[in-house]
Amino acid sequence: MSDERPEWHRHPNGGGWVQDTAHVDDTAYVGPDAQVSGSARVYGSARVSGSAWVSGSARVYGSAWVSGSAWVSGSAWVSGSARVYGSARVCGSAWVKHPRHVLTVGPIGSEDKTITVFRSDTGHGIAVGCWCDPASTVEDLAAEVQRRAPEHAAEYAAVEVLVRLRIEEWEAQR
Repeated sequence: MSDERPEWHRHPNGGGWVQDTAHVDDTAYVGPDAQVSGSARVYGSARVSGSAWVSGSARVYGSAWVSGSAWVSGSAWVSGSARVYGSARVCGSAWVKHPRHVLTVGPIGSEDKTITVFRSDTGHGIAVGCWCDPASTVEDLAAEVQRRAPEHAAEYAAVEVLVRLRIEEWEAQR
């Protein structure tokens, strides 16, 4: 990226891009290829690295890490010891504060996408590739697979078993 982007600046700790509307504490780290935009906030000792993107009104704080090509968007909160990485997509009202509050599996399906399931304030949300619908259920995903790529239904069904186990774990913690 060019070093000239109107309404953006480089963060002093890591050199990553921060939109002027966002806020990143000096104690947080934003790597040179990472971006923080919108009204997002990154604070404490949180780290955003790789080509990760934090946007919308998302919050990343505590000792949380967002790395790789991961996206955190919407009103999602990532905190504590949570790690969101790889091709994970966390959005909407996600509430990720522990490594087990997010599950990423991939590549999968006809387009080699990554599935991310994350804990939210209403239960859970699901993202596949760049599609992120915090209101979707496991049943919605199964129906969409049947509609779009039924030849991959068995592969998704195997992942569904793991996803349901993780969701049960979250519900037991409520």
